[in-house]
Amino acid sequence: MIKAEKKKLVNDLVAELDKVDNFYFADFSGIDAFQVTRLRRELRSQKAYMKVVKNRLLARVLAELDVEISDPEVLRGSTAVIYGLEDILAPARKVSEFKDEEIPISFKGAFIEGRFLSVEEVERLSKIPSREGLLAQVLGVFEGIKQALVSVLEAKLQELLLVLGSLRDH
Repeated sequence: MIKAEKKKLVNDLVAELDKVDNFYFADFSGIDAFQVTRLRRELRSQKAYMKVVKNRLLARVLAELDVEISDPEVLRGSTAVIYGLEDILAPARKVSEFKDEEIPISFKGAFIEGRFLSVEEVERLSKIPSREGLLAQVLGVFEGIKQALVSVLEAKLQELLLVLGSLRDH
């Protein structure tokens, strides 16, 4: 790649990543082309994207964005940058799904909302349900409360009927 192409690639990536406040770094060595295509398609369906960039060019991009990576291992080996435009946790969940399917992809870290996160922190983030999942859980709690209230009121009504029945018999 000639110098002008590299500069354009860095500038384009800076412009693209400047719009988001989340970047996940993943090692995708050992993943085949079909799996990469599938991952990219599934990420796109959630308005998330994956870019594969040489580590030296990625280091330039991160420097221009004032992103400080505290773990130098992030920029070693094959590195993919994954980011989400709407749900900042979508990339973490999607990569975790692929890992669960025994596809050889793993996190190297992440930079979210101005802070570098370790692999362990990213793994914990990937376990957080989606917005829809959280709303379903809240709805389930409300449904449970409603059922409990109905049961309590029904029990009190039964007690009242028993008391009235015993008063009638006396």
